[in-house]
Amino acid sequence: MTIIKRLLKFLAIGLLGFVIMFSIIGRTYQVIAENQDLERFPPPGRLLNVRGANMHIDCYGDGSPTVVFEQGLGALNETWEEIFAPIAAITRVCYYDRVGMGYSDPVDHGTQAPEVASRLQELLVAAGEYNEMVLVGWSAGGVYIREFYKQFPERVQGMVFVDSSHEQQQLRFPPSEPVSNTLMQLAQYVAPIGALRMFGLIEARVGQAADMSEELRARVVARYNTSHAIRTQLEASDAFNFDTTQAEPPSSLGDLPVIVLTQGEPIEPPEGEEPSESLLRQREIREVWNELQIELAELSTNSRHIIATESGHGIHADQPALVIDSIKDLVSLARESR
Repeated sequence: MTIIKRLLKFLAIGLLGFVIMFSIIGRTYQVIAENQDLERFPPPGRLLNVRGANMHIDCYGDGSPTVVFEQGLGALNETWEEIFAPIAAITRVCYYDRVGMGYSDPVDHGTQAPEVASRLQELLVAAGEYNEMVLVGWSAGGVYIREFYKQFPERVQGMVFVDSSHEQQQLRFPPSEPVSNTLMQLAQYVAPIGALRMFGLIEARVGQAADMSEELRARVVARYNTSHAIRTQLEASDAFNFDTTQAEPPSSLGDLPVIVLTQGEPIEPPEGEEPSESLLRQREIREVWNELQIELAELSTNSRHIIATESGHGIHADQPALVIDSIKDLVSLARESR
C-alpha cells in the first residue's frame, strides 16, 4: 500500500511539473507568436489611450459628415473593407475596435452599451474627430449606436441599422434550450498558453466562414488568436444579454434620418425535403425579428425600411451595394439639410 501511495505521489508531482512546464513553454510561444502577428499585420490606424486602455481607431477620407462604423458582437472590421473604401471616396470614414477586440487592449469586465458609447465619444475626441456623424451599426452595433445617440444627439445626423439587434429581443424570442458554451469557457483559459494557436483551432473555425482571400483570412486569424479574444467575446456576450433584456423599448429617435436594412433571404428546406425542427424554429425567430425591425423603423418619423431579399444576417457580405447606397443616401441628406 505504501508503494502505491508513493507511486501516486510521484505521478502527481510529475504531472504537476509537466503542466507547469507546458504552461511556461506555451505562454512563451504565445507571446512570441502574437508579436510576430503584429509585425506581419500592424494596426492600420492609431492606438489612443482611453481610460487606461489603448484603443485602435482608423480614420481616412475627407468631407463631412464622418461615417462611423460600429461592429457586431465579436466581429472584426477587416470583413467590412469592401464597404469602407467606396464611402471614403465621398466623405470621411472612421472605424474602431471596441476594447479587447481587434487591436484594442482588453479590460477586466464586459462593456455594456452605455460604456461602449461613452468610450467611443472619448476615442473620437482623442483622435481629433469633431465632425457631425452618420452612424452605421451592424447587429449588436445597432444597439450601441442608439445608445450613442441617446448620450450625444448633437453629433449624429443619421443612422443606418444593418440587421440591427433590438433592446428587447431576449425577452421576445421564442423559448429555447440553453446552449452550452463549455468549450468557449475552456478556450479562454488555454488561449494565453498558446493551445488554440498550437492546435490550429482558430484557423479551423475561420475556415468555416464565408469566402475570404488568404491574406484577409490570415489577418482575421491573427486577431482572434490573441490571448484575450475569447475571454473578451464571452464577457461582451454577457454584457450584451443585459443590453437586450430591457423592460423599456428603445428610445425615440424623433425625426432623425434612419435607414433600417433587414435580412430577407427565404428560410427554405432543400428541394424535395420537409422543413426540419431547426428550420421551423428559424422561421419562428425570423417572424419575431421582423416585428422588432419594424419597431426600429418606427423609432423615427423620417425612416426607410428596406428588406434585403438576398441576405441573411450579414447583409454587408451578401449585398454590399445595398449597404453602400444606404450610407451614401444619408450622407447626401445630411449635406442637403445644412
